[in-house]
Amino acid sequence: MTYKQFRGHLDKQDPAPVYLFLGGADLLVDEAWKTLLDKTVPPGARRFSGERLSAEEHEAEDVLNRLRILPMFASRRLVMVQKVESWKKEQRQALLAYLEQPSPKGCLVLTAASRKGLEKLEEAVKRHGQVVTFPVVSGKEIQRWLQERAAGYGKKMSLPAAHHLVERVGEDLGSLESELNKLSLYVGDRSRIEVQDVEETVSAQRSLNVFEMVRCVGSKEPGKALHALRQLILAGEVPLVILALLARQIRIMWQVKEGMERRLSTAQMAREMGIPPYAVGGYAKQAEAFTEDDLHAAHGAMRRADVRMKSTGTSPALILEEVIVGLCLDKTSP
Repeated sequence: MTYKQFRGHLDKQDPAPVYLFLGGADLLVDEAWKTLLDKTVPPGARRFSGERLSAEEHEAEDVLNRLRILPMFASRRLVMVQKVESWKKEQRQALLAYLEQPSPKGCLVLTAASRKGLEKLEEAVKRHGQVVTFPVVSGKEIQRWLQERAAGYGKKMSLPAAHHLVERVGEDLGSLESELNKLSLYVGDRSRIEVQDVEETVSAQRSLNVFEMVRCVGSKEPGKALHALRQLILAGEVPLVILALLARQIRIMWQVKEGMERRLSTAQMAREMGIPPYAVGGYAKQAEAFTEDDLHAAHGAMRRADVRMKSTGTSPALILEEVIVGLCLDKTSP
């Protein structure tokens, strides 16, 4: 079941005893949880039901004991357990045992970044509940997603405006949603959101510094690249968001470079990548400073940095600095 189908599912039937939310689109997971909460627990009863717990901080038996308590002022006791993939074998076995006969008065929501290693759990959930997928939205999809979200505000968003917003904000859905809300208020009674609206309401500082970082990496200027990075961090940008912006820039340059080698026209590359034709030239010019090996190494370095930021105690800002310096000095191994 997709996250879009999930809403329809709740409109037609009562919540299932268990759900497994799979994927990294955190904003959409949060929205699905709120929808389920609204469906299951009255506002006045949420101090007694509707808990969000982390599997890293709570053992399976603790969670299951909470589910077995009779709900107060609600039809079900609702509990979410995030990052269930962090539970070890013993914890998962306790969960699987519960899923053989889940509490009819409980609704358990489990979240995980991917289904890898959770095949048995996924099968157990399917017997009594639903598996809902929340894949990360990126590339062409993120621009279509923005246009759909704009419709929720009663607005139409042009494709160039959607692209321009991603250029300036990055691909974090939460940040994009926040900026889209501001844009809908800014245009007022007008029904369309255009490029000029984005330019007038969304700061260009982030995208300019990311562009400068990539340029300095291409010209092997670590000092200047680090300066651009630190300006972003001083401005309050989140390191994980900066990394996502960098990764997107590298990915598009790589696609443009491949398109040029295939002798595609600007219009063809724009269609394939879901970006306006006017933006292709800028990426093509920047890509000239990178070889295929450079871009492959950069992509790998950013993927490893993403894992380190999410799974270690190392400062995210320090990890970003190491990536930037490594790319400038052609040292991209862990």
